[in-house]
Amino acid sequence: MTLLSMKDIAKLSGVSLKTVSRVLNDSPEVKEETRNKVLEIVKKHGFQRNIIAKSLKEKKSKTIIVFIDRHSGEYWGIWHTMILTELMKTTKSSGYKIIISPSNSNEYMEDDTDGFGFLTSGLADGAILMDNTLNDQRIEYLVQYNIPHVVLGNCSNYANSHWVDLNNFNAGYMGGNYLIKKGYKSLAFFLGDERFIVSQERASGFCKAMEEANNTSYEIVNGISTTEKAYNKVLDHIKEEKKFDAYFVSGDERALGVYRAVQEKGLKIPTDVAILGIDDIPHSKYLYPSLSTINQPVQEFAHKIIEMLIGLIDGREDELETGILLPYSILEREST
Repeated sequence: MTLLSMKDIAKLSGVSLKTVSRVLNDSPEVKEETRNKVLEIVKKHGFQRNIIAKSLKEKKSKTIIVFIDRHSGEYWGIWHTMILTELMKTTKSSGYKIIISPSNSNEYMEDDTDGFGFLTSGLADGAILMDNTLNDQRIEYLVQYNIPHVVLGNCSNYANSHWVDLNNFNAGYMGGNYLIKKGYKSLAFFLGDERFIVSQERASGFCKAMEEANNTSYEIVNGISTTEKAYNKVLDHIKEEKKFDAYFVSGDERALGVYRAVQEKGLKIPTDVAILGIDDIPHSKYLYPSLSTINQPVQEFAHKIIEMLIGLIDGREDELETGILLPYSILEREST
C-alpha cells in the first residue's frame, strides 16, 4: 500500500492543506466533523510524515542516538538491556525517540554503520554514550563539534562533557571491604575489559580496600566480559588449586558463570565460596542461593541522563550539573 502525503489527504477529504496539518497536529481549531473526516481518510489509506522536512522546520528531529561499544563482537549484556529499556521509556514520555548505534572508541569515523552521520547531518539532536574509555575519540568529536551529549560513565577528564555514573572507585572499595569484614581472606575480583574507565576505577577501589586491610591474598582478573569466560576462569582456578574464599564479580550476569563452575565442582555457596556481584539484575534474587550484589539504580540513571540531555538540547547548559554520581548500596542476600 502506498502511503499518502498531506496533499493527497487534503484532496480526498475536500479540505485545505492547512486544515489537514491542524488535524494531524491535534489543533483545537478544527470542527469535530472535519477532524473525523480527515482522520477516517488517514486510517483508511495511511499517512507518511516527511520527518526530514518536519525536523528542518522545527529545527529538532526529536531523535537521540545511543552509542554502545561493540565489546569485540560480544555487544551488550543484561544490564545494558535494562538501561536501554528505561532510556526508551523516558525518552518516549519526553516526546523523543532513540536510535541505538553499536560503536567503537577507535574506529567510529571509518565505520559507515556508526551513527555519527545522523548527528552531523542534523537527523539527531543529541547523543548518549555508554562504555567510555580514557581517551575516547567519540567524546572528543562530540565536544569539538559542540553536539549535545551525556556520557553514562565518568568522563570528568573532558571539561565540556556531561555525565552520570556511580562512584565506581567506591563501589570497588565497598565490595572488597564488605567481603573482608565478612571474614573472607582470599579474594578474586573479576572485571571486564581493562580499557573501560569503569573497570579501572573499580579495580583501584578494590585495591585500596585490600591495602587498608593489609590483605595480599587477592587476584584481579580483567577481560571477564561474558558468563562463559567467568565460568572457565573459575574452573581454571579450581584445576590449578587456587582456592579463593570469595569471588567479587563486576556484573551479575557474569556471576552466573561463577555459580555454575563452583556448584559443578561440588562446592557450596557461601560455605565454601562466597559470591558478590554488581548490578542487581532481576535474575539475581532468583538464583539459589540468591546473589548478594551492589545495586545500580537504572531508573534514576535513565531519568537523570535524559533530563540532562534534553536540557543541553534546549540550550539550558548553565542550569545543569556537569557530572552526577548516583547513590548505591550492597544488597546482602544468601551468597555471602
